[in-house]
Amino acid sequence: MVAIANSSLATRILLWVRRNANIIVSLALEKNANLNPVIEGIQLPEETTEGVALPRRGFDIGLKIKMEAPLEHGADTKCGNSTMFRRINVCSTDGGTLHLPYYSGNALRGQMRDLLADHFLTAIGVGADRLKPKVALWFFYALYTGGVLTEADSSTKKIVKNMGDNGAIRAEGVWKLRNMIPPISLLGAAIGNRILPGRVRFADLRPVCREWGTGAIGVDQLLEWEFLTRRDDLVTSTDNKSMIANTEVLRAGTELEGGIDMDTVMTAIELSVLGKGIELLQAHGFLGASSRRGFGKCVMEFSNVPSAEEYETLLKDKGSEITAYLKDIDALKEPENE
Repeated sequence: MVAIANSSLATRILLWVRRNANIIVSLALEKNANLNPVIEGIQLPEETTEGVALPRRGFDIGLKIKMEAPLEHGADTKCGNSTMFRRINVCSTDGGTLHLPYYSGNALRGQMRDLLADHFLTAIGVGADRLKPKVALWFFYALYTGGVLTEADSSTKKIVKNMGDNGAIRAEGVWKLRNMIPPISLLGAAIGNRILPGRVRFADLRPVCREWGTGAIGVDQLLEWEFLTRRDDLVTSTDNKSMIANTEVLRAGTELEGGIDMDTVMTAIELSVLGKGIELLQAHGFLGASSRRGFGKCVMEFSNVPSAEEYETLLKDKGSEITAYLKDIDALKEPENE
């Protein structure tokens, strides 16, 4: 960096140094280490611009979140033992480019998927146990992660046959799956070699700030570094497993905005499942994967939330019918395999 400090990159390097002092200290402490791969992986901020991000339209269901604890949402790349907050390049109103933090809408969608899956299996009497699931592996993946595209095998033979295979579509089988497993119908899944599309679209969550065009405070004032440690309880003179790390977070008190859009073909049950998913998200009250560290606690406020009553009634009245359907498509484990 010193070698190119007088180049056209000087302003961007200085801006990066100001924002990432902790990373520089961490790198300086790495004795006898080859830092070239780390330095080459550093992404410099774009040129300073006076513009703000282009506005986005409203959503069918609005979402406002206020963080009661720091929020961690790591980027795909790391700088040594320091993890930066996820960012996206955005065109600004003056033609420049901004590099702004955001929380992925897909992460929020995945969180709702997990909560709805737990609720669904509990409500029909199967029981939700992610460590020792009582459902077949292919169904667990479809329900909790959206599934994976694979060629039909013995485990998915029945459900693939019901929905149609070899390029054919059996509408009755698809319709029955959507009606018997509403969470999959709402959020979609890949089952066998077929993709069942979902009915909703989750927008990214953007911190309320000047650069996103939604507030007066600058985005740099919302970000800070948290110092993390993992202490080795069994310390020997030759093998110490203690670890230190830095992670960039959005500060407690940060507000974020996002929303959910719905397909026009949504059924009343799918709409009600969405209402239940929102209810579960609000009750959970956490964002991100670091809640065990005390991060991510928040308050969520949704607007135009549909009622969950119809979905809850369906699970209560048709729980045994749903369970029988799951057995028929080999979605439940046999008792001897538990």
